[in-house]
Amino acid sequence: MKSHADYLQGCDDPEYHQYIEQRFEYFESRNRRLLNDTLRDYELSLSVNSSVYLVIINLSRHIKYSAQFEPIETVKLKIGRAFEHAKEMSREQQIAGDVYDGFSTENHYIDIARAWIAYREGDINGVSEELHNAINDVDSALLGAFGPDFDLVRQFYRDGYIEQVVAYIKKTESFWSGKRPDALRSAWLDMIEAGCKIQFDSVDVIKAEQLGVSAINAEEALGVN
Repeated sequence: MKSHADYLQGCDDPEYHQYIEQRFEYFESRNRRLLNDTLRDYELSLSVNSSVYLVIINLSRHIKYSAQFEPIETVKLKIGRAFEHAKEMSREQQIAGDVYDGFSTENHYIDIARAWIAYREGDINGVSEELHNAINDVDSALLGAFGPDFDLVRQFYRDGYIEQVVAYIKKTESFWSGKRPDALRSAWLDMIEAGCKIQFDSVDVIKAEQLGVSAINAEEALGVN
């Protein structure tokens, strides 16, 4: 399907800019809710004496939201707590975790949290390093299916750190593959080249087509036709 611009001014259309701002507000509201939801899940897993492995999963997921909103020292304490829980694991649990995905998902979330800390401290080189760490040697069925975390990338791109964002997007090719991930990467890179605002969500494939900056058939790429 040939691309077409439903927005009269393409990426410069004020209506599109307003839409993106609304999406940013949505993502922040969602993540604040998930901050509380994931904390509840972690605390529940502790109270019912769940396996240490499940406790670590819940805590690491919470930490990536904690890093966005809570005091930095609080986040660092929670990261330390995750490693304390890891020390509690039996040899059998450690082996099971290594066999499953080498704790890639949990490590990914912790590295993303560290990237948020660097961002909030103004350490841009540290952000790039931790984002690199977050997807370096990833071997996770979960991340391979649903993709890596893009919350900080969304903010980083909004602040103008284009080169770092492009490097992150391209590096995801090492473990996140298939028609849908390829379509998303292509749409994002096309939008970046065109100077578009981006929400880093699957809807971007549709928006790129509407804005006239990508020739991707959105319905086919997203498997909704």
